[in-house]
Amino acid sequence: MSFETMHTLRKAPDASPLFPELSVVATLRDAVTDDGVTVPAGSRGTVVAVYAAGAAYEVEFARPIIGNMTLPVEALAAA
Repeated sequence: MSFETMHTLRKAPDASPLFPELSVVATLRDAVTDDGVTVPAGSRGTVVAVYAAGAAYEVEFARPIIGNMTLPVEALAAA
């Protein structure tokens, strides 16, 4: 197989999200859960879904508030 053929058939690597599912993350700012409860900045949660190749994440919190919310990547940091 020629180099040109290999280069043409080569699949571009899939983009991987910054935080894969089940990653523990912390909020960088106050946020509101889907139930309307405010989660303070610095709260830790677990990523349960990744949207748009990592542009947003569904995060589940157990403390200090129990609930889920969808957050953009810029609102999260690795915990």
